[in-house]
Amino acid sequence: MPIERMPAKKVQIGEVTSANWVKMEGFEPSFVETPAGERISRARILATVVAKFIAEDGNFAAITLDDGTDTIRAKCWKDIKVAQPVNVGDTVDAVGKVREYNGEIYLNLESAYKVTDPNMELLRRAEILQRAKSPSPPQEQKTDEKEAIRKKVIAELQAAKEGVFFDDLAKKIGNEAVLEKAVEDLLAEGICYEPSPGKIRKI
Repeated sequence: MPIERMPAKKVQIGEVTSANWVKMEGFEPSFVETPAGERISRARILATVVAKFIAEDGNFAAITLDDGTDTIRAKCWKDIKVAQPVNVGDTVDAVGKVREYNGEIYLNLESAYKVTDPNMELLRRAEILQRAKSPSPPQEQKTDEKEAIRKKVIAELQAAKEGVFFDDLAKKIGNEAVLEKAVEDLLAEGICYEPSPGKIRKI
């Protein structure tokens, strides 16, 4: 079972829609991969709502987001209350898992909060720019770091017989991007499983 609450990456819509969709099998979550090699499986986007649709039976809703780099639809099924308070013209901070269907990259909407402070847009742009400027560590360094984090995760799981929440692991270990991949690998290898959303337990 995939982890439900992995960290969402703050990105621009164009980064997601122009990336390559990679479909994974088994426990590993699918993702889009940018030209820079960055994997995005869960995104956090600050954008304006330019369209909204709610099905008459209340089992489906979709909002179209535009941040100036591109547009993307954020969809939700059955539990549509996250989309109901949002209206066309609102600026929202939306979080969702990146999905693909019939060639369309979209978000499986988890949350969408209205943003009224214009400084939030400036802050988000600065955060995204800073992330883009940050140099990627050499592949060998990435591998060593991932292996070190993997060992820490296993140690934490062995100490916590009832399991541990991903958020707690992130606070203790840090480097959520590498931690996320290490946990995904452990799930795929059957070393641990997810008894409840966001909680990992050693088998």
